[in-house]
Amino acid sequence: MITYINMKKIIIYFTAIIIAIAYTSCRDCEYEVDYSAAALWKNGVKQELPYGDLSGYLDVRTYSIFVSGGDVYVAGADRGSAALLWKNGIAQILPQGTRAYSVFVYDNDVYVVGNIYVWKNGEIVDTLNGGAYSVFVYEGDVYVAGKSVWKNGEVIQTLGSEANSIVVYNGDVYVATEYTVYKNGEVIQSSPSNARFSSLFVSDEDVYVSGFEVVPFGSNKARLWKNGIEQNLGGVSGEATSVFVSGNDVYVTTVYSVLKNGVVIMESDLRPNATESSYFTSVFVSGNDVYVAGFYYKCIRVCS
Repeated sequence: MITYINMKKIIIYFTAIIIAIAYTSCRDCEYEVDYSAAALWKNGVKQELPYGDLSGYLDVRTYSIFVSGGDVYVAGADRGSAALLWKNGIAQILPQGTRAYSVFVYDNDVYVVGNIYVWKNGEIVDTLNGGAYSVFVYEGDVYVAGKSVWKNGEVIQTLGSEANSIVVYNGDVYVATEYTVYKNGEVIQSSPSNARFSSLFVSDEDVYVSGFEVVPFGSNKARLWKNGIEQNLGGVSGEATSVFVSGNDVYVTTVYSVLKNGVVIMESDLRPNATESSYFTSVFVSGNDVYVAGFYYKCIRVCS
């Protein structure tokens, strides 16, 4: 789904992890190359999302995934901040882009947002005054959330902090920031003082919010709320990055794992000496298939 877990912070968070793992896994070698490669998992099977010459040490990340009519769309960026969109594994560089944070498909049209731009089918259709991190299309109207909430390019709500998700359900506009969930501009949920929100999903009038509990001097804990009531995720470590509901099943990604109804169904390989470690950013369910976007850190070692 459409996800932007305060990307400024998560980019720093992931970078710190990468540096730590690079030191651990490559420290005994004379020469090492490390980078992050974009990836997509379908039912747990990883598919690399190619872009450029990875031997040139490009760092590539993904932030959002959407599946429509059998086509799989993933939004992301490279280290140079080029806005990228993959369709079925083929990368496209979006014009004038500085990261692509969210993708949404409506009536065969593909919408992407990133920083100040809104793209439709690969062309810029709007330039917004402020950050744009999540997009949703409802009955032909294009809603974007970031530093404000826009409908078809016009501001309909100003926010005290940056939004990470927007959903329109039965004409009602839901927006999540790190600290607050709004419905039609009114606050319906506030985060506990030690927690942050990261993603939003609405199904059958129920409002699901993923996030995390801040643990000082420790690993943050993934959290999920349904209509303001915390749900059991079994104490899974790592920030929850995305939530998606399909029928009666609730899927949550954390940076380290994928959960279905509170049970882990996929995990990253974070062993100390692993040469590849995965990080999950967004989940989308289509039929019986579970799609997860993310990236994996890969260390290529040249040792004597």
